[in-house]
Amino acid sequence: MAAEGKLGPCMQCVRCMLFVFNTLFWLTGFGLLGVGIWVRVQFSDYMKLSSHDYSTACYVMIGAGVLVTIIGFLGCCGALKEQVCMLKTFAVILGFLFLVELGGSITGYVFRHEIKGGLSQGLDVALNEYRQDGFKEAWDGLQSNLECCGNKNYTDWFYKEWTTEETGNNSVPQSCCVETKANCNKNVTSHPDTVYSKGCYNAGVAFFENKLLIIGGVTLGIAVFQLLGVALSCCLASNIQHASKYELV
Repeated sequence: MAAEGKLGPCMQCVRCMLFVFNTLFWLTGFGLLGVGIWVRVQFSDYMKLSSHDYSTACYVMIGAGVLVTIIGFLGCCGALKEQVCMLKTFAVILGFLFLVELGGSITGYVFRHEIKGGLSQGLDVALNEYRQDGFKEAWDGLQSNLECCGNKNYTDWFYKEWTTEETGNNSVPQSCCVETKANCNKNVTSHPDTVYSKGCYNAGVAFFENKLLIIGGVTLGIAVFQLLGVALSCCLASNIQHASKYELV
């Protein structure tokens, strides 16, 4: 039985705080959804150059965003109607999400070296797949955006299957050029300053580590923030139960 109007000033304040929490929680849900979609779109070509497929992580993040928005609605309904069952369910799900997100952050940190290994192996293989569907776009995008060339350096492109009689064996893709000029990618041994000297492996590792650090920090911050929702929900549910008992007496 609900005890609407029987809560004291402190619990009414807790109830208002829970509404505020759920509003912010909804926003984090949309944030997770947006980040998941952004990562999937932004890194889709780069993931193609790795020997490991990390697209599942993007879909998990998108699913978590959708789930968070639904859970936020459950918490609002529980606080509005002062339903103990809904509040407790909300708290349990939040606690479960906290453990999942904490575990995901720890797993990502522990297996970060596998990401490096997967990128190195993938780039080696992709050097010979430049002409294949999708690989040209992935390589050109990676080299242009990160200002790099080849796996370790630009010489990785020499004597590879992608070269033709027109470009020559000491040539690189045009996306390696510092500035787009005629023949800037041909016979680069005679003018190495016209192409990027940095390898894409080191540039890619630095890029991914920076982005993953930001994503991991945001995810961990959201997970800790959820503990506040667990505390508020449990506190409000407990006091509603006590108020209901007094009302029945």
